Amino acid sequence: MIRRAFRRGSKAPLGLAALLSITLFFAGLMASSLAIDKPRVIHRLRHGRVVVHYEQSSNATEARIWLLALIPVAILLAVAIFATLWRRGGLYVVSGAAIAISLLLPDRLDAWTARHTRRFQLGVDLISDKDPSNLASRGEWEQNARDTVISLTHWTIGIAIGAVVIVAGIVLLRRLRPRQAFIAAPPAVVTGEPEVSPVLGMVEGESRLVRRGLAGRLFGSGR
Repeated sequence: MIRRAFRRGSKAPLGLAALLSITLFFAGLMASSLAIDKPRVIHRLRHGRVVVHYEQSSNATEARIWLLALIPVAILLAVAIFATLWRRGGLYVVSGAAIAISLLLPDRLDAWTARHTRRFQLGVDLISDKDPSNLASRGEWEQNARDTVISLTHWTIGIAIGAVVIVAGIVLLRRLRPRQAFIAAPPAVVTGEPEVSPVLGMVEGESRLVRRGLAGRLFGSGR
């Protein structure tokens, strides 16, 4: 019964969720980077002094960032799967879920931005601001990432609202569109005499003449 229910449902919610997942994934990727990304701190002994050396984040940290970015997408797709059970309301459910996730995602964005800046004391490229080869000043990447997350969530909300408006407009047009009345053909008038096709009448007339001529020859009658 569960398979039949999902087969009968509309696939439109899954299509809308796939579209919204694109912007939502990249927003989650930037947000998770701000939340948990950190450099590897290595202490090295040089000339009797301990020197702190920073390196890029480990592979395990990178894997966690990507997995966390998939959580909002997984939630939205799970909602879309169950939303396929509603033919018309499924699109509204998916849009509402996408809007809710987009509003919750940047909730602690400012705190993550400040913490990421403290972790990367030399910037994300691990090069001092005084170095000519420095590509991004300390805190510059974090601010750009924060703005990107906010922009992508706004795009997600805009697409979700646009989908709701389009679906509601289509439903409204269908209800307001005048339905054409079905006019049945008038019933055939039955008279006392059966209707005979002209061609059939000519064939029957010729056959009668042939029969009469043949009978006259056989029996000597001209009738």
